[in-house]
Amino acid sequence: ARGLACTNLLIPAGSSQDGSTMIAYSADDASMFGDLSHWPAGDHAEGALRDVYSWDYGNRLGAIPQPAHTYNVVGNTNEHQLTIGESTFGGLEMLDGSGQKPKAVCNATYGCLDYAQIIWVTLQRARTAREAIKVMDDLMQTYGYASSGESYSIADPHEVWQMEVIGKGSLSKGTVWAAVRIPDGHVSAHANQARIRQVPWHDPDAAMASPDVVDFARGLGLYNGTDEDFSFSDTYDPVTWSGARFCEARVYSFFASVAAESERMADYIDYVTGQNLSHRMPLYVKVAAKLTLNDTFWHMRNHYEGTPMDQRHDVGAQQQVLPTRMGESMMWKSGGKSYFSERPIGTWVAGWNMVGVQRASSNYSVLWFGVDDSTFSLHAPFYGATRRVPAAWDGGNCTGITSCRQRLGLTGSMVDFSFQSMHWVGNMIANFAYSQYKDVAPAVQERLVQLEGQLMQQVAQMDRKLAGMTDANASAEEATDFSYRTAEGLHREWLDFYGKVFMTYVDGYKMVPDPENEFSGCDKQTPHWTPSWRDTIANLTGDRYEVPDPKRPSVDKDGRPDNGVNSDGHPMQLLSVLEERPAQAGALASVDKMSLRALGGRRAPAAPVAGRRLRGAVLA
Repeated sequence: ARGLACTNLLIPAGSSQDGSTMIAYSADDASMFGDLSHWPAGDHAEGALRDVYSWDYGNRLGAIPQPAHTYNVVGNTNEHQLTIGESTFGGLEMLDGSGQKPKAVCNATYGCLDYAQIIWVTLQRARTAREAIKVMDDLMQTYGYASSGESYSIADPHEVWQMEVIGKGSLSKGTVWAAVRIPDGHVSAHANQARIRQVPWHDPDAAMASPDVVDFARGLGLYNGTDEDFSFSDTYDPVTWSGARFCEARVYSFFASVAAESERMADYIDYVTGQNLSHRMPLYVKVAAKLTLNDTFWHMRNHYEGTPMDQRHDVGAQQQVLPTRMGESMMWKSGGKSYFSERPIGTWVAGWNMVGVQRASSNYSVLWFGVDDSTFSLHAPFYGATRRVPAAWDGGNCTGITSCRQRLGLTGSMVDFSFQSMHWVGNMIANFAYSQYKDVAPAVQERLVQLEGQLMQQVAQMDRKLAGMTDANASAEEATDFSYRTAEGLHREWLDFYGKVFMTYVDGYKMVPDPENEFSGCDKQTPHWTPSWRDTIANLTGDRYEVPDPKRPSVDKDGRPDNGVNSDGHPMQLLSVLEERPAQAGALASVDKMSLRALGGRRAPAAPVAGRRLRGAVLA
């Protein structure tokens, strides 16, 4: 299972402005390729089998019988507006069935399914959230579950459910699980920590569970209380310091942004910072205001801004005011002590991310799919009826597995770079933003606002067109054509934008067009550190980089006056000229610039450009 990987946000219809349900999901793994897999609808002969491959390891887990008919699936949604996401919580090691050679008890004839293949197989077989839970249960009990503990987000146009599952390890085949419907007017989230505690057993409208979920725990000596007091999370995935700080803190960052004042989210800081593990947050919270799709995009770009976990204000943020910490593990050591970095929702280790939107007012869901870090992802809208995916986004039925992509001849992989792959274009933009965060990140996000705003308008127009169509096949083809053309155009748009943003901020400068500058056609504006970073450097280095006062008397090693060089070895005369005689300083700058250009074989202008060239040639 992936450690500390994936974040999900769950938004019921009564919590969104347009009455849609939404699931946001970031699939976080540094070795995961960002592509969109597709399984077309199909009819299958009796005895036909479907191969099953591990999402984590890529190896074949088995082959299970196909039903008579399967539905069209694109990414994590299907033609009937069923959408499923996940995050791995792991849970008790004794119940872990994962591994390249699964530890789980598998079906002797057909093999096992892992946590991810259960999603895509279920999407091919189920139409609603409740049906999906039943299908998932049947798959796990029939074939075995080759994974550790998992949280699932399951939505149709009317309901959103959170389901938590853990296997039985090598003890027996199958799983135990609990599922809770998220009520309207509330939102939920999960991020690698089991969150379902007490379940309303006697209200089938609000909850479901496997029949042995409590008795299995009793049999293992994990629980000896009543059914009513049983807590799935506390039994099968007890919260730890890391579960609170790295996982529940992400849930908190979403809740704190949207919850009604009555939820008193600030009270849970002691819990999510790992100081009071018994002060658990609720499974869901009431919202202060209904959310939009655009809101959801930006909640997936959260880095704890404005909370005690905000990382932009200490030395680790460096001169770029980074909200994240790259280049080191989340846990690290210094001086014999252990330290950590925060784990936000928006993360560079993401392979891809999505927001699934299910609408009772429409025939199709829309999967807003983006590659890499959600912080900088451009989301392409794919209708759930989409039958074709353009090459730059196409994952075949490989789910990112490199050997499968290479076998099918798809564009790019984790070991095959191509600008014709959206995965690599998205990574180029995000990584450039990481390198100059305080300047490039706002430029990228400004462009995201523009493009995603336009895309939402285009989808609304297409929705109106599809609503007027009565032929189901023609409607699906029209939705496919729109999704295909839009995504294809977005790849070109994002590749072009990469060139523009790189050109604008190359070498750390900002290029501003200047038609009056006949030499370059632009002005190269020098960036500046923040005052706090300047203070940090000065405080940490003492007088190492301090420019000496040219008026300060200087002596040589024998104590004699030395008017040529000060005590630190700096030429006092040149410094005096630059400060006291700007005209001569301009001349010096001109000479210096001319000599540099002579080395390059170019002729310098007859006169220096005042001020700007002085800074560039002498002081920059």
